[in-house]
Amino acid sequence: MNPPADDEAAFNAWYDEEHVPLRLATPGFLSGRRYKALSNEDSPRYLALYDLASLDVLNSAAYLRLNAERSKREADMLAKIPLILRRVFELELDGAEWTSEPPYQLTVAMSPQTGGEADFVAWYREEHIGMLLKVPGWRRVRLFRQVDGDGPAFMAVHELESPAVFERPEYEASIATPWRKRIRSSVSRYERNLFHKLSS
Repeated sequence: MNPPADDEAAFNAWYDEEHVPLRLATPGFLSGRRYKALSNEDSPRYLALYDLASLDVLNSAAYLRLNAERSKREADMLAKIPLILRRVFELELDGAEWTSEPPYQLTVAMSPQTGGEADFVAWYREEHIGMLLKVPGWRRVRLFRQVDGDGPAFMAVHELESPAVFERPEYEASIATPWRKRIRSSVSRYERNLFHKLSS
């Protein structure tokens, strides 16, 4: 999501004071975290991640009521936001939680070639995740499959201690394997974004 160019403070106030609290008060929303891109040149500039008890939450009366009864403040703000990317994912591969407030999130989204989905997931499960978790400061990896939205078919969410992980030789090793090179050269869509957590 990108904020209105002339109203970023109001955008953040609305998100923190109204949008997120209403969703976290809805049954089935387990957590909600907000992040900002490290550079103002990046797009999207903001990321909100919500963990749900199940996808059924999005069809519940309580959740649908949020849209049906949205405030004037929310309606006005949504009308001014130039970029909204809403994507819904189902968990494919999980990792052990290390903190409820990861300071950095790296999102990497890809669409494997047709028929290559099983190989893509196997690469993450059998090689890529294990190698990344050997990088000091690389603390958790989760892989999701998109079920609604216009993004790539899969998105990996990586929880990091700091951007220094990208300078480690273990990271370089993780992106230099034959399997990784084959996957990367064959995907039809690729998105990579790094975010830091906003102060509460």
